[in-house]
Amino acid sequence: MRHRILGRQLNRTAKLRWSLFRSMLRSLFTYGFITSTEAKLKSILNNAEKITGLALKGGINEIKEINKTFADDKFTAEIVTKIQSSLIGRTSNFLKIQRVKVRQGDNALISKLSFYKDLK
Repeated sequence: MRHRILGRQLNRTAKLRWSLFRSMLRSLFTYGFITSTEAKLKSILNNAEKITGLALKGGINEIKEINKTFADDKFTAEIVTKIQSSLIGRTSNFLKIQRVKVRQGDNALISKLSFYKDLK
């Protein structure tokens, strides 16, 4: 039984899984959307919502928390300014998952994760 086991394994070790999540999150905040399998997108959705909420608050402690994920001060500052300028008045539900297609080789569901409002 799988009691008290949270999250998806995605056929990766913990270090590989976290580096995958980090690179997908970086692409999401750089381009405003990413396209991948639905399992991967659902795995990073919670982290992306958390980072977006922290960036919207924009305090010193929130910026430090975001910087733990990306380890890049300039990128963290860009995220905070982008999100604060484009998501004004929104307190939650920043992202949406849309189903795009089914991959032909293995029949995996390909989806798109994007912000409700475009990041400027």
